[in-house]
Amino acid sequence: MTGMVTADTVTEIFAESGPIEQTSVLFLLLSALALVIDILWRRDLGRWHLAVLVLAAGLRELDWDKAFTDSGILQLRLYSGNAPLLHKIIGAVVVILLVWAGLRLLRRSLPDWLRALRGGDVSAWLLLATLGLYGMAKTLDGLGRKLAPLGIEISDWANRTAGRSEEAMELLGAILILQVVGLSLIRRVADHRCPGGGRAENKSGSIQSQNVLAE
Repeated sequence: MTGMVTADTVTEIFAESGPIEQTSVLFLLLSALALVIDILWRRDLGRWHLAVLVLAAGLRELDWDKAFTDSGILQLRLYSGNAPLLHKIIGAVVVILLVWAGLRLLRRSLPDWLRALRGGDVSAWLLLATLGLYGMAKTLDGLGRKLAPLGIEISDWANRTAGRSEEAMELLGAILILQVVGLSLIRRVADHRCPGGGRAENKSGSIQSQNVLAE
C-alpha cells in the first residue's frame, strides 16, 4: 500500500527492487529469522536446513547470488572461466551447502509433508500452494526471452503482464511461507504446553496438527 501511494507509475511498484519485491524479501527474511530463533531456542539443530533454504530464497530475491562474484554463483561460467579462485571457492561452498540442505529436506521432511497432505493439514497445503506459485513465477520470469528461441513473439503488454504477475506470485508465496512458519511455531508451543491433548486428538482420528517445518 505504501508503494501504491508513493509511486508515480505502476511500473515503479513492480520494478526490480520495488516495493513488491522488497516486501517479498522482508517476509522471507522474517520467516528465516523466526526459524533460526526457534531452532536455537529449542536446540533443535537438526532443522538447520529449513532456515538455510528460506534464507537463501530471501537473499536470492536481493540478487546476492550475483552481487559478490564476477558471475553468479549458480552460473557454470564462474567455475569454468577466469574468475578469481576465491570467488570459485566461495561459490562452490554456497552451492554445496544448498544442495546438502535440499537433500536433507527431501530425506527428513518430505515423507512427513506427504502424510500431512493426505491428512488434510492446512499448513501442508499452504506449502504446496507456495511451491506452485513459485513454479509459475519462475515460468513467467522473462517469458518473452524464453519464447523467442521457439519463434514465438509476444506483445509488450503480455511480456509486461507476465513480469508483474511473477512479482505478485512471489509476494504471495512469501506471505504463505511466513504463515506456514507462524503456524508451525504456534503448534510447537501448543504441543509443548498440552502434550497430552495432542495425543488424544490423534487417537480420536482428528486431523493431525503436523507440519513439515515443525518436523
